[in-house]
Amino acid sequence: MSAQLEQARAEGPKTHRLFGMPLHGTYAPFLHNTITRLAGVPRKYSKMESTDMEAFLAYLRSDECAGSAVTMPHKVAICQHLDDLTEDGRNIGACNTVIVRKGPNGERKLVGHNTDSVGVRESLLRADDSHVKSGKTRPGAVLGAGGACRAAVYALDQWLNCSPIYVVNRDDAEVAQFIGDFAKNATDKFNPKLVHVKTVEEAEKLEAPAYIVSAVPAFPPKTFEEKQARAVSEVFFNKPEKGVILEMCYHPDIWTELAQIAKDAGWNVVTGEQAMIWQGIEQQLLWLGVEEKDIPVQEILDTVAKQVTSDKENKAEPPLE
Repeated sequence: MSAQLEQARAEGPKTHRLFGMPLHGTYAPFLHNTITRLAGVPRKYSKMESTDMEAFLAYLRSDECAGSAVTMPHKVAICQHLDDLTEDGRNIGACNTVIVRKGPNGERKLVGHNTDSVGVRESLLRADDSHVKSGKTRPGAVLGAGGACRAAVYALDQWLNCSPIYVVNRDDAEVAQFIGDFAKNATDKFNPKLVHVKTVEEAEKLEAPAYIVSAVPAFPPKTFEEKQARAVSEVFFNKPEKGVILEMCYHPDIWTELAQIAKDAGWNVVTGEQAMIWQGIEQQLLWLGVEEKDIPVQEILDTVAKQVTSDKENKAEPPLE
């Protein structure tokens, strides 16, 4: 057992919370309580379904808190309330993880980080890492323009040898802000080339992406803009060169209409609970101050994936622990 894990056990009962609204259907409590249970650490993870930022900040500052998770609609807003951001958090522009660190005088420092990008990276690489191993660069793509897509762009650009990165979304104004935010915060190390692909005609002229991350709701397209975005996606799926798509949406069902379309076109499909599990494991590694070898990763993966599959088949709600 590592010294860090021993220290976490010796600290006694602590808590983690997930701050967001709404939180229906989340497996975060089950995932994190499974991790700490298997690691033998007396910590409990619970939902804080709220929009009360001040109440959440009060919790973060309390000795009870050993770190916290943040989800929509607070991932961007929380950043301005923290003492610092990690390089990943700053580059992505959204925070899903708050790490508690000690300042020079022993004071609590709240540091914002983003592990969604790790969830994207690990899900895609473990499905097929041949593109990255080839050392070549090919385009990537994100379907959507929200917080999860910000993390996906970071993973595609920094770790998955993807450039340019196509952005496909129903809302032109949202894409303009999305691309503008990355341009505004560009650094020498992170300055992704983003291309807004609006039409089928534009998509047909482009090289096929190696990896696609979809982070749009699992509803059939109804409006003209939604149908156009879906048609652009299908152009990429139907190109001769295939790749891997991560379908981030896993609620209410693991397998979505988009996942089936991609599979029928010959793509390797990774379902969203994989990204959820990997980003959560990364959160706990940070909160516990340990390495992957210090916790039973495969048992965690198997336990959570089995529970998600069973619950979806039986139309059951996610357990809390």
